[in-house]
Amino acid sequence: MGIDDELGEKILAWTDRFQKFFVTEIDGFAMRPRWRPGINVFDWYDEGYRIVGELRARFPDVHVKPEFAQYVFSVNERRESMGLVPVSLPNEPKAG
Repeated sequence: MGIDDELGEKILAWTDRFQKFFVTEIDGFAMRPRWRPGINVFDWYDEGYRIVGELRARFPDVHVKPEFAQYVFSVNERRESMGLVPVSLPNEPKAG
């Protein structure tokens, strides 16, 4: 496939940390997903982007799309990072 052992090991270690520490996504807009203690989820997120960068460099003709922000940030945090207004369910206080 073209992925060398070093990058393959990084990917396996990164996904192993996810399997070991991730608990659940939250059903709502403002709360972050839950992780077990013992991991810095922002470091995990940053490592994911480093891996994406390496994959893009090795496979320039392939669209490598990161889809892991949903496991770190709330829906509203992701919306706000895209310049969108936060959302809330009916009868919940409006964010902002």
